[in-house]
Amino acid sequence: MPPSLPSDRVHADPSDPAVDPPDLRPWQQAWRLGTVWLLGGLLWLVVFGLSPAGQGDLERTGAVDVLLVLDLLVGQLCVLLVAFRRRRPATVAVVVTLLSAVSSWGAPAALLAVLSLATRRRLPPLLVVLALNALISLTYDTLVAPTLLPDDPAYADGGSLWQVGINTLVVLLVFCIVGLIGWNIGGRRQLIASWRSQAQTARREQAARVSQARLAERARIAREMHDVMGHRLSLVAMHAGALAHRPDLSEQERRASAEIVRDGAHQALQELRDVLGVLRAEEDPDPLETGQVEAPQPTLTALPSLVAEATSSGQEVLLEADPDLWSRSVHLSDRVGRHAYRVVQEALTNARKHAPDSVARVRVAGSEEDGLEVVVRNAVGPTGGSAPSSGMGLPGMAERVHLADGRFEAGVEAGEFVVRVWLPWQQEGRG
Repeated sequence: MPPSLPSDRVHADPSDPAVDPPDLRPWQQAWRLGTVWLLGGLLWLVVFGLSPAGQGDLERTGAVDVLLVLDLLVGQLCVLLVAFRRRRPATVAVVVTLLSAVSSWGAPAALLAVLSLATRRRLPPLLVVLALNALISLTYDTLVAPTLLPDDPAYADGGSLWQVGINTLVVLLVFCIVGLIGWNIGGRRQLIASWRSQAQTARREQAARVSQARLAERARIAREMHDVMGHRLSLVAMHAGALAHRPDLSEQERRASAEIVRDGAHQALQELRDVLGVLRAEEDPDPLETGQVEAPQPTLTALPSLVAEATSSGQEVLLEADPDLWSRSVHLSDRVGRHAYRVVQEALTNARKHAPDSVARVRVAGSEEDGLEVVVRNAVGPTGGSAPSSGMGLPGMAERVHLADGRFEAGVEAGEFVVRVWLPWQQEGRG
């Protein structure tokens, strides 16, 4: 019975990149087994030539012939078993080593089994097999060789201790060299497998980064679309509702409202084109070459125009700001100014939707030391306005503010809905 090994299937650990050697093609397996078979046959012929049967000594060929035939048959079995060395390397190595105790033909097969086992880079089973090979060599020199070569002084009376020791050390050295070669082969396989694994991991991480970038870009597009289109279309919806539910309007008033609806729809389409033009920056890396220079996005200095537009459309909006704020905000980063503008725009849109008859108060203040503060207040409406709610207004504002490293608060305070935003004051060129 073969000695117990730490692990028969040394390739049972799936986390080790060296545990799964590449499959051999039929011709690769064939030339390995063919080489082992030829070397075993040459070794068997040498033993047969040195034996009494090979030298024509007919008086002493009975036991010799039995050993030679057994050597031949067991050698074929060893070559057959070593073909399965990649499935169970430890078991095949142990069995072939034991069989080589009575077969010189199986010695090359034992070498190939040790080589295959060493490529797994498992030291305990490899040491067991190497020690077993040394023991088998000792057994062969003390039991089999004296019968095959009775006239050889080195094997007379069971062989001299010196000769047996030398042979055992030589055999052990050969198997150790083969084991080191297999260990090196396994190391190269492990290195290549680790490179392949790192490349696959890098590809997966790159794909994840691309996917995250796409999701972030989609979220940014959705946020811009919601802020721009929600404001403009809420104005259109408000005037369209007036046309539908105010039969007492004169023809001139109807015409004026219809003109506002038409202009609002046209401006919404134009703003949609502007936003898409900004988001199309990757397709047109140099707009000067194509002659298409997109309109700039609104910043903090555009807030008075936004309030005036909302007021002219029928919404009552009061703007409070320090007189010198607009002159100081000229040097404010466009990114911060745009975020503040979009927050006020969305807050006014929500006020029109949910409290159409209330007064919206906008207060803007800030400096380089204190940052930019924007507060929008309006009375809480009973059931909301006429336009449907998308549920993206407050989350979109909060996300926009957090992306700018600011603070966002929204809620009911003393019967008013208050949106309070703080943004860092970043100078142009640093934001």
